[in-house]
Amino acid sequence: MTHLRWGLIKQQMSVQFLVRTMNPLSLGLFVIQPAVFSAVGMLLSRAAGNSTPDLVYSVIGGGIMGMWSGLVFTSTFDIAGDRRNGMLELIVGSPTSLNLIESIRTFTNVLSGLFSLVLAFMAATFIFGYSFTGVNTWGVIVSLLLLLFAMWSIGVFLANFLAWSRLSGTFVDYLEMPIAFICGFMYPIRVLPVWLQHISGAIPIRWALEAMNESLLGSFDLKYLTIHWAMTIFLSLVLIAITTWMQVKVHDKIRLSGELSSI
Repeated sequence: MTHLRWGLIKQQMSVQFLVRTMNPLSLGLFVIQPAVFSAVGMLLSRAAGNSTPDLVYSVIGGGIMGMWSGLVFTSTFDIAGDRRNGMLELIVGSPTSLNLIESIRTFTNVLSGLFSLVLAFMAATFIFGYSFTGVNTWGVIVSLLLLLFAMWSIGVFLANFLAWSRLSGTFVDYLEMPIAFICGFMYPIRVLPVWLQHISGAIPIRWALEAMNESLLGSFDLKYLTIHWAMTIFLSLVLIAITTWMQVKVHDKIRLSGELSSI
C-alpha cells in the first residue's frame, strides 16, 4: 500500500509538472506577472526617492506575488477543468480520496510557484547586486518552509471549495489582489489601517511572510519569529480541518445525487 501511494504521488506530480510546463498561462503567472509587479514596485520606490529598489518588498515581494497568483489560478483551474470534463465525479468516486489528489496537485503547484521566488532572489543577487550578509539564514529557511505550508493549505482549501460548489469559483477569482493587498506582499503591513491588519491576521500567509521579511532584514528576535511561526501553523491547520469537513460534504452529496455538476 505504501509503495502504491508513493507511486501515485510520483505519477501525479510528474503529470502536474508537465501540465504546468506546457501551459503558456504558467509562464505568465510565474515569470511575466511577478516581473511586472517588481518593475512597478521599483518605479514607485524611485519615485519616492529611493535610488535602489527595496530588497524585501520590491524584489522578493514580486516573487511572492507570483507564487500566490500561480497558486490561486492553477489550483482552481485544475478542479474547474475536472468538473467541466466530467472527471470530478470519477475522482470523488475512486478509491483515492479527493483530498489526497488535491493535496498532491496543490503541493506540485506550490513547488512550481517557488520558481518565481527563485527568480526574484537571482535578480536581487545578479542584477541589483544585493548582498545577503547579515541575513538570518535559518529564520529565512524556516519562514519560507512555513510560507509554502500556508500556501499549500490555502490551495487545498480553495480546490475543495470549488469541488463543494461550482458557484464558489465566482468568488475565488477575486481573491488574488485582495489577499496580496491585506497581507502586505509588497509593502510593510503596518501601513494598513488597524482594522485591515486584524482581518489579515486570519490568513496564515501574512504571519509567515512577516517572519521571512524580518529575517531577510537581519532580525534574530526569536520571540517575534516563534509567535509568527506558531500563528502560521495554527491557521494552516484550521484551514486543513475545514477542508476535511468540506470533503465529507462532497462525498455525502455525490452518494445522494451521483453527480456534482449541479451543485
